[in-house]
Amino acid sequence: MAVDFKRIFDIHHIPTRNTSRNWVNINCPFCKNPIDTHFNGGFNVLSPRYNCWRCGEHSWYDAFSKLLFIPPQNVSEYVKPFQFISKDTDKKVAKAEHLDLPGYTLNEEESQYLRNRGFDVQYLKSRFKIRGGGKYGDWSYRIIIPIYYKRVLVSWTGRSILTREQIKEYNIPRYKNLSIEQSVINPKSIFFNIDNSKNDSVMLVEGPMDVMKMGSDCICSLGTSMTREQELFLKQNYKTIFICFDNELAAQEKAKKVGTNLASIGLNIEVVNICEPFVKEEIFDEEKQEWIKIYKNDPGELSYDEVAEIRKELGFYN
Repeated sequence: MAVDFKRIFDIHHIPTRNTSRNWVNINCPFCKNPIDTHFNGGFNVLSPRYNCWRCGEHSWYDAFSKLLFIPPQNVSEYVKPFQFISKDTDKKVAKAEHLDLPGYTLNEEESQYLRNRGFDVQYLKSRFKIRGGGKYGDWSYRIIIPIYYKRVLVSWTGRSILTREQIKEYNIPRYKNLSIEQSVINPKSIFFNIDNSKNDSVMLVEGPMDVMKMGSDCICSLGTSMTREQELFLKQNYKTIFICFDNELAAQEKAKKVGTNLASIGLNIEVVNICEPFVKEEIFDEEKQEWIKIYKNDPGELSYDEVAEIRKELGFYN
């Protein structure tokens, strides 16, 4: 039975922060030194439990008792008026039994797009089985990136090779995903590149292009948001998550929220801005009369030498 923790804490004027629809974060009542002021504690609404990013798992009864000064044996009775039955509103389910990857061998335009972004095209074709969408059809002008689970093709996504201006002009998405209904498994219940990420630790990045640059032990959820199924998948398969989102304020703030959420279910979390040290270009500011460094924005922009440096620093040597 789900519990509306947010409503309870609002009634008692206990500050909260929501990092996802399933978690309500609070200042941890168990953290003493230093006192938690960063909402490191989290109550899961749909499956009541409690975890703190800093000090770990605790009984949610004990955490609730400390916050509201209610004896633990009275907590169950107290929350009854705030319990509810959760209904999953997402009706989309994967229905395919088998998939054949569309597309063709990469043409020169598609290959050049990847080379311009610093990718080794042969490596991408052999390791990630990418294909080209060609110039006509549903996947035209896209790099088709297959998603495998236990070596079985379960879905795919397509990355446009058009410029940002063309994408905006034609009003098309940068990434186009195979629909959930057409997939063998809903891609938002697993991650891209999990077959190549078997260690206890893993890097979590934003998109497939970032994954393909970083290589093995790197995954993405096809965006910065995650479903409950993906959270539980991480909990079941990994111990430490290095969250390596893009080098921009909004992305880094999102990384912290994702980290807080995942830590609340018992994962070891490190939020790392891996692009920050690497300069993309320097421009001269006429007004200030000085050179300004522009840093690389996302892992997909890194060179393979820079990737090797990052992997070594994070403890990934293969």
